[in-house]
Amino acid sequence: MARRVLRPKGEGKPIGMYSAGLDVDAGRLIFVAGQVAMDAEGRLVGEGDVAAQAGQVYRNLEAILKEAGCGWRDVVKFTTFLTRHEDFGPFGEWRKREYARLFPDGVFPPNTGVVVQALARPGMLLEVEAIAVKPPAARPAAKPAKAAKRPASPARRRR
Repeated sequence: MARRVLRPKGEGKPIGMYSAGLDVDAGRLIFVAGQVAMDAEGRLVGEGDVAAQAGQVYRNLEAILKEAGCGWRDVVKFTTFLTRHEDFGPFGEWRKREYARLFPDGVFPPNTGVVVQALARPGMLLEVEAIAVKPPAARPAAKPAKAAKRPASPARRRR
């Protein structure tokens, strides 16, 4: 997937680890529902610890992206919901550590961060949803068509 990072010269400059926007080639859109810190057994991971919950949230996101045939580089938008404003700092520190690994080219997807009163279950501190663009499947190069053999035409009779 070709992508161009949108870098405004004046207004709208990002203030964190995200891009103002991405311009991407056409592909299939993948919408990932908000992921929370629930493990495979349905247990909440990292009670009271936003960094521990972030680790589980991003493992869940990665599993869904992989299932869709995508990776982190295909993500074009995150929306992050936190239940406590004071968690922006610790979550930002977690992102600094992990985003270097997840996005080694330093191009971070746009992100909208929101503080909400609560999430679906008590104890959940963080939820992240994503949109990815799955590049069109590479098509094998077409082989040149062989000339079809035509049956010999009947000889024309002269009059």
